[in-house]
Amino acid sequence: MKGFHQMAAAVVVAGMAMVSVVPEAAAATGIFLYYEPDGGLGIVDPDDDWCYPLGFTVRHLDNDTNRTALLFDNNDCLGLPSATMRPRTMRDSPGYVSVVFHRTSNTRCVTVKDDGDRHCN
Repeated sequence: MKGFHQMAAAVVVAGMAMVSVVPEAAAATGIFLYYEPDGGLGIVDPDDDWCYPLGFTVRHLDNDTNRTALLFDNNDCLGLPSATMRPRTMRDSPGYVSVVFHRTSNTRCVTVKDDGDRHCN
């Protein structure tokens, strides 16, 4: 009988492990495209909470990811976003020069992708 109880306990533990919820990875899936006068560039599967400087000549944005994109009019995502883009949307973008991806539209701490500086809005 002791062996049966140990086996039953092992089955219960294995079953609980199989149905446990796996947290969502900290990255968007998809591609964020940004277009300059001489062509387009993209960020594939961008990380959440990273600030991606895009440059000063960006004219059009295409958020084909599963995350909200927060747009900033500076190159280090400081302050409040100038605009937000829901997943799977596009827009013209005069003046937006950096972007952060979040699961929600709330701002929080971000790391600037180019130089590694971390700050909180």
